[in-house]
Amino acid sequence: MFRIRNLMLVILALTVLAPLVALAQESGGTSPSQESGARLDAVRSNEFFYQSYGKDDPFRTLVDGKYEQSNGGEIVDVNSAQLVGVMWGDSDQFALVEDGEGFGYILRVGDRVLNGRVVSIRKDRLTARLTLYGISNTVVLKLEKPEAK
Repeated sequence: MFRIRNLMLVILALTVLAPLVALAQESGGTSPSQESGARLDAVRSNEFFYQSYGKDDPFRTLVDGKYEQSNGGEIVDVNSAQLVGVMWGDSDQFALVEDGEGFGYILRVGDRVLNGRVVSIRKDRLTARLTLYGISNTVVLKLEKPEAK
């Protein structure tokens, strides 16, 4: 009984190891560590490889829940802004506005601006209604035509 069990183990080992031996012979006798080294060399030769070891994960704040959307600079002051373009379509229109610091904004009718809201957008102008200390004021930004050279 003991000899039959040993014989079965030897046969089982040969059936499991035989494909591995054949694979090693087909690959030119290289070991798995040599094959993984070759794969690493291929990755290292790629000019777009990103090495993240020792660097902070740029997505960590999104995953761990510590991300806070910044509110600074999201509301444009139309008093110091310039209308640089208007996009007009069948179902939507929006204005491209640049503030005094060079930051760009996309505004639609109803969007908030500093002390008010956008009330209309036409093909060459944006109108906003501002209220400050109970006094309402209308600000119109006109699209300036480029100067002829």
